[in-house]
Amino acid sequence: MDTYEIMSIGDKLKNLRKKYNLSQDDLAGNQITRNLISQIEHNKANLTKSSAKIMLTNLKKICDKKNTEVEENIDYLLEDERSQANKVLDRYIRELKDLTVYRDGAFLSKLSEIEEFLAKWDIKDKKITIFEMAGDYYSNIRDFYNSSMYYEKAKAIMDGDIHNEDMLSVLRKLSMIYYYMGKYEEDIKCCDFAINHFDNMSEEYYCIFVYNRSLCYMNLKQHDIALEGFKKIKPITKQMSIDKYYDVCTQIAACLAELKRYDESLQLYYKILNYVGEKKYEKHIMVFINVVEIYMLLGNDEKIKENLNLIFETKKHLNENFVYLPETYFQIGKIGKNLKDLKLAEEYYEQALTYAKKNMRYYLEADILCELIDLYIEQNNKEKILDVMNEFFILTGKEGKISTKVMYKLIDFYLSIKDINSLRDILSFSKKFI
Repeated sequence: MDTYEIMSIGDKLKNLRKKYNLSQDDLAGNQITRNLISQIEHNKANLTKSSAKIMLTNLKKICDKKNTEVEENIDYLLEDERSQANKVLDRYIRELKDLTVYRDGAFLSKLSEIEEFLAKWDIKDKKITIFEMAGDYYSNIRDFYNSSMYYEKAKAIMDGDIHNEDMLSVLRKLSMIYYYMGKYEEDIKCCDFAINHFDNMSEEYYCIFVYNRSLCYMNLKQHDIALEGFKKIKPITKQMSIDKYYDVCTQIAACLAELKRYDESLQLYYKILNYVGEKKYEKHIMVFINVVEIYMLLGNDEKIKENLNLIFETKKHLNENFVYLPETYFQIGKIGKNLKDLKLAEEYYEQALTYAKKNMRYYLEADILCELIDLYIEQNNKEKILDVMNEFFILTGKEGKISTKVMYKLIDFYLSIKDINSLRDILSFSKKFI
């Protein structure tokens, strides 16, 4: 912070006199009064350009006699505190950009320093830039909760100018982050706001918001609305990007399956597999999982086995940074459960939990813990259920609120075996968050 000291014009004059060992009369000369300089130094009067020129002229005359070079100029003297603060924030923004690649705490340390500076200087355009950069940083390290907080801060500052292009950028990012957080209703509102208030948005932005909104409707089990949205952007994405087009087709196939239109869904899935490149492992595995789920409903054991083998083969090629890796493993776990293969289910539920925790996907953690409780009850594994209870405590502490669906499952189990001590532990812990 010392490097970026903000000085009033009055303080700069005082420092100038001290540096060159001058009196107020020396600076005033015969053209302005000593009293004016005193008023300026005490921040009770403004420094005009003409007065600044007189002071610098007098300063240079005195310094010339002493063979001393004057380093300051008129721009330095006239630059007010807000202009200085703007320059400081520009430097901070450059520093933040340089630190985005580091994961050693340097970015967060600098961000904390900047926020302390911003508490004194409310410069909105710089705040927006900095908060959006912070949101991007947290998004890149999969900390979606902090990411959403900073994007929301940026959005709040821009609310007075809803048609700003920067607002559209932040809304797009929020629509992605809300989905990862399981905040589907908020995500839909975010997408609707963007679509309804930006009449001239690009086709790319339009497709992004409709796509993200439709994904949310899928997760809210409103598959007919989701299907309508995906169909609306299907022809547009075909002109934009073949990858985006097949992403939309995959979601259409998923909606068709949920609406029990299995033949249409399977036809579309196989079309996707034929056209998507062989090394698009992330797209392939999602299709294979969905295809298995359809064949399970249709009771086609041969096709289930065939596609399960494809899932396990494709899984070997998945990148650990694949954003949907927790969901992918969770879905494989569900397949194991439905096939009564509890070993397979447990293996993939536990892997899903590991990656959900790593990526701070709290809502998904809760879903996985519920499935693990059911599985461990079926296995009569009390020790593992105790592990789940501890995970529930950790999750609640991180999220700051209770996942009631996990809590009720634990209570039901411990009531069924009359384990009063465990029930007391749950009650005692939960009281802190009610």
